[in-house]
Amino acid sequence: MKSCPKQPFFGLSVLSFSILVIVTAAAQTGPTPTRIVRCPIKVESPLLVKAELTDVGRLARKLHDGQVTLSQDLRTQLSPETLALLNRPDAPKLSDLLVADLNRLLKGPSLFTEARFAGVQLSEELKSLMASNPQGEELILLNRLLLEAAYPQEIAKDQNRPVPKGLRISSVKVTGRRGVGPIEKELQTLFVGKMYTTQLHRQAVQKVDEALTNEVNQSFEEQTGINGGAHADRMTGAAFIYLTQCVEIDNASKSVDMIVKVLFLRTDLKSLANNILPLPRSLEPSFYDKMPAVLRAFNPLFDFGYDRRTGPVPSLKLSTNLLALSPLLKGEQTPDPEKTRLDFDFSGQKALNNRFYQTATDFNVNKERLGKVVEQIEFAGSFRAADQPLSDLRQNNNGLHFNGQVKLRPRLGLVNTVYLQGKYDRTNNKVFDQTGRQLIAERDNTGAFRGIIDGRMWGGFTRVGIWFEATEASKSSISFRRLAGIAGFEKEFGSGTQTVGFEGVVGGGRAWGSVPFYARFFGGNNAANFLYDSSDSPTMTAFPVGPLLRSYGKTQATVPTATFNNMGGIAYCHTNVNLTLPVRAWSRPLIPDDETDIIDPDTGLPKRLNKLLEDFSINSARNTLTDLLMDPIIDELMKKDPTLTEDEAAEKALAIAAPQAKKLVDREVAPTIRFISRHANLYALKPMVMLDAAYLRGNMGERRQRFAAGGGIQLVMVIARAEVGYMRSLPTISGESKGSFVFRLTFQNIF
Repeated sequence: MKSCPKQPFFGLSVLSFSILVIVTAAAQTGPTPTRIVRCPIKVESPLLVKAELTDVGRLARKLHDGQVTLSQDLRTQLSPETLALLNRPDAPKLSDLLVADLNRLLKGPSLFTEARFAGVQLSEELKSLMASNPQGEELILLNRLLLEAAYPQEIAKDQNRPVPKGLRISSVKVTGRRGVGPIEKELQTLFVGKMYTTQLHRQAVQKVDEALTNEVNQSFEEQTGINGGAHADRMTGAAFIYLTQCVEIDNASKSVDMIVKVLFLRTDLKSLANNILPLPRSLEPSFYDKMPAVLRAFNPLFDFGYDRRTGPVPSLKLSTNLLALSPLLKGEQTPDPEKTRLDFDFSGQKALNNRFYQTATDFNVNKERLGKVVEQIEFAGSFRAADQPLSDLRQNNNGLHFNGQVKLRPRLGLVNTVYLQGKYDRTNNKVFDQTGRQLIAERDNTGAFRGIIDGRMWGGFTRVGIWFEATEASKSSISFRRLAGIAGFEKEFGSGTQTVGFEGVVGGGRAWGSVPFYARFFGGNNAANFLYDSSDSPTMTAFPVGPLLRSYGKTQATVPTATFNNMGGIAYCHTNVNLTLPVRAWSRPLIPDDETDIIDPDTGLPKRLNKLLEDFSINSARNTLTDLLMDPIIDELMKKDPTLTEDEAAEKALAIAAPQAKKLVDREVAPTIRFISRHANLYALKPMVMLDAAYLRGNMGERRQRFAAGGGIQLVMVIARAEVGYMRSLPTISGESKGSFVFRLTFQNIF
C-alpha cells in the first residue's frame, strides 16, 4: 500500500480553497465613499411620507423635551396643532401633522448650523452636497439627509435619491460577468458627454435588455449547453430579467456614471438537478455572443480533486456541436436546437504527482423532440483510455464504446426524467504491479445496459441508477456478469436561505462467473459524485468501481484472503451521508431582499424582489405553455367543426389549454422557481459532517465492514463548488488507512 502523498500537494488543494474564500470576502466590498451611489434612482421628491417616520412617539418626545439645539429650534417652527400633540404621541393626527411641518422645513432654507449638528456624524454624500450650494430639489435632499443623520432611529433613510440636474454623463457601466465590454462600448458611444436625463437612462436599459434577449445570444445558450440557457418560447426554461437604473455621482466635477444594474436568472427546465441542488449560481448576466470565440464554441469546464491514492488531480471538459461550430466561432445565430446535432465531447484528467490519467473522446448524433415523452434520441461512439490505481496495483485500459440512448420525460413528479442506454464495449485491460511488471493482459467484449432516473420526492432531488453488463474475455475464454445500483436523495431543510443540507446515498453491487481481478469491486474515495455529476459524464456512464469509503484512497479498500491482501470483492454495499449546517454570516442570498417599484395588489405594498421573481417566472411559464398547447387544439377543433372561425376556435382552445398549462407548470416549473427564489444562495460557506459505512464480500465468503466519520467545509459560490474535509476510519484496522483528506473543487456556471 502506498503512503499518503507529500503534504505540499494537499497544501495546493487547501490554497485553492482559501483563494475561493478570500474572493468571496472581497466580493462584498462596496464603492469608495468619495463618490455618491444612488441605486435605484427615482424621480419623486425626497419629501417625507408618513411611513418613513419609523418611531413617531420617540421623535415627538425629543421635540417636546428639546434637549439638543436642533430639537429646540425645530420645535419653535412647528404649527400650534403639532405642538399641542407632542405630549400625546398616540394621537392619530400626529404623524400627518409632523410630516406636513417637516416637509415645509425641508424646502428651505438649509437646516445646517454648527450648533444644531454638533456631535452628529455626517456622511460623505451629505458633506459633498453641502459644498455644492444646493437649490430646489437638491436643497430638499440636503435637509432630508440632515434630519436622517440627526434622528436615525426616528426617520427612515430614503435610499432612492433623485439625480440632480446639470450633470454630464462621464461613463456608462453594465453589471455582468462575461461579454460586457462590447455592449458597454456601444452605450459609451451613444451617451457619454450628454447631459444626464432619466429618458437617456431608460434608453440604455432598453439596449441592454435587447442585447440579452436577442436570438443570437439565446441560440448560443442552447448550443453550448449553458446551465439555465433557454428560449422563452420553447418551455425548456424560464427567464427572469430585472433591470435597475443606478448612478454614481461626482459633485466635484458635476458628472455622473450611468449604471444599468441587471438581475438575470434563467432556469433550465430540461435538467431538474440544475435547479434544485445547491449549485453555483449568479444573477449577473453573461453576453455569450460577445465572449471570445474559443470559449463560446467549446464551453470549457474545470475540476480539481485530491485523493490519498492519486494525489492532486486537475481535469478539463470540452464540448461543442460540430454542426454549429462555424456560427459559434463567428458569433452568428446557430441552427435550431431541435434539429439534429453532432456533438463532440472531450474530458480528461491527469494526476500531478504520478502517472494516473483518464480520458474520454465522444462523438454523438442526437435529436431533440421538445415537449414529447421521448425527448431525445442519441447514438454515440467513443474512445476511452485510463491508467488508474487498483488496490496497490495499477490498471491500464483502453477501448472503443458504442451506445444508443433515449431520454424520456414522463413528468410524473416522482419520476421527472429517465435515461435508458444500451452499449457495446471492446476494451483492452492490463494490470501491473508496483515494479511495472505486467500481471494480466485481457481483451473484453461487453454488452451493457444503464438506466438513470431523476425525480422529486418530499421537496428534494432524487436520483436512482442501475448498471448491468455481461462480458466475455477473448483471451482466457471466461465470462462474467455484474449488476450495480445506487440511489441518492438531497434536500435543503428549513425556511429561507439558512437551510440544513442533507445528502444521502445508498448503493450495492454483485458479480457472477469467473470474475477477473480488474473487474472486482474495490472500496475507496471513488471520484464519481452521484447526485451532482451530469447523467452523461464518464463517471456516470462507467460501471461503479465499488463502495464509496472516503477514509481510504481510490480502490484501497479490499477483502484480504489467506493468499492475497489486495483482492477485490464480488459483492458490496455502502451508505453515505453528508450534513451541511448554515452560518448566516457566511452566506448571502441569491435574490436580494429588496423592495421593487411594483406594488402588490393584495397588500398595497411594494413587492419584494424574490416574490416578484416567483410570480413573474411562473406566470410567464404558464402563458408560454398555454400558447404552445393552443395551436394543435385550434387545428383539432376546426377540423371537427369547420363552421368555427379562427377566433371562436381560439377562445375554446384557451379554455382547454390554460388549465392544462397551469397543471403542468405547477407540478414541474413552480417548485423549481420557488426553490431558487426562496432557498438559493449567491455564496454559502457551511460546516459539513460526513458519515460512511461500507461492506465488501469475497467469493470464498471473506467479508469486511468498514465505517468512517469526519467533518469539513462546503463552499458554493457564483462559479465554483468546493468540499474539503477529513475522514477517519472507525475503528482503524491494522495495516490499513487510518484516515484521509478529501478535496474536490468544481468550476461550474463559468459563463
